[in-house]
Amino acid sequence: MCTVSFFNTGNSLIFTSSRDEKKDREKAVFPEIFALENNVLYFPKDKKAAGTWFVADENGNVAILLNGAFQKHANKSSYKKSRGIILLDLAKSKNILDEFRNYNLFEIEPFQLLVFSQKKLFRLLWDGKDKYEIALNKDENHLLSSKTLYNDQIVNERKNIFENFQKEENINSDEILEFHKNHQIEKEPNIEEIIKEKFITVSITQLIITDQNIEFCYNDLIANTKQIEKIGKRTLV
Repeated sequence: MCTVSFFNTGNSLIFTSSRDEKKDREKAVFPEIFALENNVLYFPKDKKAAGTWFVADENGNVAILLNGAFQKHANKSSYKKSRGIILLDLAKSKNILDEFRNYNLFEIEPFQLLVFSQKKLFRLLWDGKDKYEIALNKDENHLLSSKTLYNDQIVNERKNIFENFQKEENINSDEILEFHKNHQIEKEPNIEEIIKEKFITVSITQLIITDQNIEFCYNDLIANTKQIEKIGKRTLV
């Protein structure tokens, strides 16, 4: 939940999320399916907190979690609720933006979300005091990085590399996956060694939306495995 990209290739929308976690964190479970009255949620489940960092439904709505908001924050010893649980709470609602506006985030650690809902792309941020909503152009490509692990120098370097990457012709999901693999936390030259000693990129989750279907892919980098869940789409929104 620390590096997220969005690509609009013209015939598909591709969401990709690299999850950086502590090396001793329990392995996540995929796929996890949660049936609601009028919808079904699909997500990789974090065993420790029972939440997630990446959730999608059968209508093509997507929400992806990143730690931190605009800048690195000081961690408290405890928080009221896991951000991964909050993501699921928001995703269960019919309108994630309205739910975010009304959700009580007091004593919740800062975070940001990349959200695609009702044919709109936007960021939702909580900095520990205030909520923010930032509209994004869904016809453009975007790269987001966690503020808790990646400093401004690394973020700016990544943006430059990302700009050059976008210039390639006919970019597909496999090439985007390779881009994320090249930027695993253990491969970043400017990451502090004390961070590399504790954290590793454990997985890369990718969602591909086309006019025909929705495909959810979970790449476990530790076990070197790939799981694919075909979502029986209804109406993409």
